[in-house]
Parts: sequence; C-alpha cells; structure tokens
Amino acid sequence: MSDRQLAYKPKEIRQKGIFRYAVGSTLIMGIAMTYAWNLSFITPILALSFIGPDAKCPSAKTGISFVLLISITTFLGFVVSKYFIDKQAVFILIIGLSLFYIFYSEKLKGPVKTFMLISLLLMPVLSMQHIAVAYMFNVYFIIGAVITILLVWVVYLILPDKTEHAKDIEVANKKNNSANNESLDKAIQTSFVVFPIVLLFFYFGWSGSLIILMFVGLLSMNPSFNAKAGFVLIVGNLTGGVLAIIAYEILTLVPHFTFFILLTLGIGLLMAKQVFSGNKTAPLYGMAYSTFLLIIGQATTSTSDAGEKVWIRVIQIMIAVLYVVIALNVYDAFKVYYQNRKKKNPSFKNN
Repeated sequence: MSDRQLAYKPKEIRQKGIFRYAVGSTLIMGIAMTYAWNLSFITPILALSFIGPDAKCPSAKTGISFVLLISITTFLGFVVSKYFIDKQAVFILIIGLSLFYIFYSEKLKGPVKTFMLISLLLMPVLSMQHIAVAYMFNVYFIIGAVITILLVWVVYLILPDKTEHAKDIEVANKKNNSANNESLDKAIQTSFVVFPIVLLFFYFGWSGSLIILMFVGLLSMNPSFNAKAGFVLIVGNLTGGVLAIIAYEILTLVPHFTFFILLTLGIGLLMAKQVFSGNKTAPLYGMAYSTFLLIIGQATTSTSDAGEKVWIRVIQIMIAVLYVVIALNVYDAFKVYYQNRKKKNPSFKNN
C-alpha cells in the first residue's frame, strides 16, 4: 500500500463513520418516532454506542448474546424488586453489589453496561409505584434491546463498516488486563457517586425525576468524565438541551415529519464531525447529542404540554450533571486526604 493510500484511508474511514453516526441515528430516531412504542425515545440514544467511534457491527452471536444478557438481567432485577423490595437491608445490599459489579467488570461491554445500569437503576423506583409498572418496564425494555440490535444491523447493512478491528481489540484487552487497580478505583469512585442518589430515590420515591437518576449513572460511567471536566460537560449537555429546545420550537412552526428528519440529520452531522474528531472534548459532543435526542424524542412523542416538559428535562439533566460534579469533587477531596494521611502515618490505613 502506498503512502498516499495510508494517509487517505484514515480520513475515508472517519468520513464514513461520521456519515454512519449521523444518518444511522437519524434513521433510528425516525423509526422510533413513527411507531412510538413504549420507551421508543431511548432506542436512538442506546444505539449510539453501537455506531460511535471505535464501534463495529455486532455479529449475530454478539447481538443474540446481548439480548439474552439484557433479558436475564432485567428479569432478575424484576424478581429481586418483587420479592425483596420490602426487605430494605437485603434489597439495598443486592442493588449496591450489583452496581459495583457493573462498574468494575471489564468483561461487560459499553452498550451492555448501559442497558444493565438503566434497568438496575429504574426497576426499584418503578416497583415502589406498583409491581405492574415495573413488569411493563421490564417487557418494553427487553423489546427495546431487541429493536436496538435489529436497527443497528440495518444501519450497518445500509452503511457497512469494512474496517479491521481485531488488532485494536487485542491491544485494548491487554491494556484492560494490566489495569485491575485502576478499574477497582474507578468502580469505587462510580459507586460513591451513584449509590447515594439511588438511596435517595429509593427512600423518597422520586419517580417523577427518573431522568436525573439515569443521567447520574450514565455520566458516572463515562471514562472521560471527572470533576475538572464538569464545567465543560455542563456546557455540553446544556448545548444539547438548548438545541432540543430550539428544534422543538422550530417544529411547532413547521410540524412536518420530513422537516423533523432533516433537522435531526443536520444536527447529527454537526455533532458527528466533533465526535469523530479525536479531540479530548469529542465524548462531550456525543453526550450533548444524546441529550438532544433524549429531549426531542420525549417531546415529540408527548402530549400538548411537551414544550414545558422540554425545559423541565433540561433542568433535570443539569441537576444530574451538577450532582455528579459535586460528588466527584467530594470523592477527590477524601482521596487526597486519605493519601496525605497515609504518607504522614503509614499505619493510618490499618486503623
């Protein structure tokens, strides 16, 4: 292969990735909004992890395993919620250990972790409303996992990916195997952030603000997220929220499905260019685009008061971001304090 081809190929792959990311998410959004099954607005967001940078088309085995794992997880979550919801100590212990396992495990891939985390976070709160509500969520969440995989396959069928990933995966696996301490520290940090908010939702039954709970979990799992990046992330999510508000207001003036698709595609292309840029801020643009899809998806499938709900959801997401930033700062402060004490007194860790 010539030097010219070597220089051209990465750019070609990047352009295809940008196009697949924008067109694929828009296609999935269009299908979700057309048929509007329960929880349909989540499908485009979850699909992004399958078509983002470094992602590849899931094989038949991977897709089936993904659906089976999600089905088993949500079913077990439903069973635990049904039979242990009244045994608070046992229930909290099970939820806490399950969360820690999800955060710590390197065997679980990003999309699987996302589905499992959403199910685990929302199931207990929904169970407190009524077990039937949790059951319906369980059913539609599994259906959503199936539809997500099917639509992702459709996207890759229309826009195939011929990139070789084997070497990248091998390198990533070696890196993961040599970073157990880092994984443990990250799991402790994420549990420190997520578990308190889970307890608050559980004890106070804040079922009307589940977006906060969901975003706290998703933000905490983002490897690029830390306390220092908090302000930038707030700006990124606020950008996604503002874009959703502007898009919604435009759609009230031009309420045509074709225009909605073109508008989503335009924003998708703008965001995809940054997501695939390779810059340190690339994940933040991806999060902003996820925020946009979530809010505009819920707003366009909601009732006549959707305009007001758009603002409420933006505020709720900002609350989630602020909470994670504050919690991470607190965690970092405790960590620095512990390390300083250990340096001054080596026996401190044994006390």
